This record gives sequence, C-alpha cells and structure tokens, in this order.
Amino acid sequence: LFYGSLKYNLTMGAPFAEDSHMLDAARIAGIDEFVSKHPDGYDMMISERGDSLSGGQRQSVAIARALINNPPILLMDEPSSNMDNQSEALLKRRLKVIAKDRTLILITHRMSLLELVDRLIVIDGGRVMADGPKEQVVEALKQGRIVSSRRPS
Repeated sequence: LFYGSLKYNLTMGAPFAEDSHMLDAARIAGIDEFVSKHPDGYDMMISERGDSLSGGQRQSVAIARALINNPPILLMDEPSSNMDNQSEALLKRRLKVIAKDRTLILITHRMSLLELVDRLIVIDGGRVMADGPKEQVVEALKQGRIVSSRRPS
C-alpha cells in the first residue's frame, strides 16, 4: 500500500473505475466495515505500506483492489490469513456470491475456506498428491489415503 487516500489505494490498478465498482469491491472485501467508522470514509489517509491499518484491513484493501476490475478468474493466496474469524466469515459469505460467476483459484491452509470451492487439488513438495471433487479429497485426507512426500527431519 502507498501513502495516499484509501480510494487512491483501491483504484491504483483501475484509475478510471467508476465509484460504484470501487464500492462494490470494497463491500465484498469487507472494507465498508471499517470505513463506515472513520470520519473521512474513503478519503481516509493510508500511511506507506499501510502501517496505519491492521493486517486484516491491509489484506481487505488488496482483495478489493483485485476485485475492482471484476476479473473472470480470481487467484487468491491465503486471502484471510491476517483476518480475525468474524472478518473471515464475512469475506467468505461475500466471496461465495461472486464465485458463482467466475473461476476462483484459492490457495489456503484453512479448511473453513474450502466451502468456497468444488474441486480440491492437494500439492505437496511441488507434486499433485490429490485432485478431485472436494468431498472425495477431504475424505481421503481424513482417512490418511493421501500421504505427504516429506520426510520428518
């Protein structure tokens, strides 16, 4: 994140984005939750690297920035790793709605986020260990049928 307003930080990759697109992306990412409590709203100033925001808030800004152009494919790597449980639940509910209209590639260690996907690919040490419908792969993991290629050190 860069020094400037929240709006500036949200629209960096889409400087001509309509306000309605920015607000939709911000709502999905959960930014509206903390912006509504700030007197400057989207004009609130963000410090360099986003030091004035919490880790979860910085992550929400990055997610909104990715959503602002309404991409048909969305790649998210640990999208809620810095969020508290409440923020993650909100993000999950909102992503579930928009994921219906696009391809969502989700990289995560959090089982709670798996409800967003239909297909699960387990990669270990750069190798695909399992690939299939989520329910089948999760069951195979629970039953120990998918074994890690890593050796204990």
